Amino acid sequence: MLGETVKIPILTRNETLPYYFTEDEISRFFAVIHNLKHLCLFQVLFCACLRASELCAVDDSDLDLENLTIRVREGKGGSDGYAFLTNDCARYLRQYLSIRPSMEIDGRQPLFYTEYGNRWTRGAMSRIYYYYKEDAKIEKKGGLHVFARHSSATLMTAKGVPLNVVQKLLRHKDLRSTLRYAHVDNTIARQWYNRTMRLER
Repeated sequence: MLGETVKIPILTRNETLPYYFTEDEISRFFAVIHNLKHLCLFQVLFCACLRASELCAVDDSDLDLENLTIRVREGKGGSDGYAFLTNDCARYLRQYLSIRPSMEIDGRQPLFYTEYGNRWTRGAMSRIYYYYKEDAKIEKKGGLHVFARHSSATLMTAKGVPLNVVQKLLRHKDLRSTLRYAHVDNTIARQWYNRTMRLER
């Protein structure tokens, strides 16, 4: 307004993906869980590629084990959606539901609730997650989001799943959000390279 030049520093967003867990590390993580409820909790989180807040909001009515889907309520940006489940995950869930009493909290029946009769919170999940992560001797950095979102997306990308499919599975509105997962380690890159970069003679 006074004709002066004002410089405002702009923080650029870091789109790199510093951490993700390998398939072996994910398997080790699940192998140390002997509590059925905790196993189901982290199976659903990983297999459905959920955010921790989304899993905390899941009710019994959101689960469709026949079609292997789970309804995501008020995900990022306030939008609803659906996520997929694996057959193994559904098998664990059926076993869990067969012994878990239903409980109503605030007029809804949560799929998972704590020993104190409350819905799970991100903080409570995080504490248990780090306990199992340490037990599995996974020293690499990374919390719940790295476990459930970054690692699952990286695993799918490394196995050749097209990015637009990964985008749908992670429920990203913008493909640019998915592009951060378009990386693979050198071993996987070499396997794909050797498989595809051969000229026919």
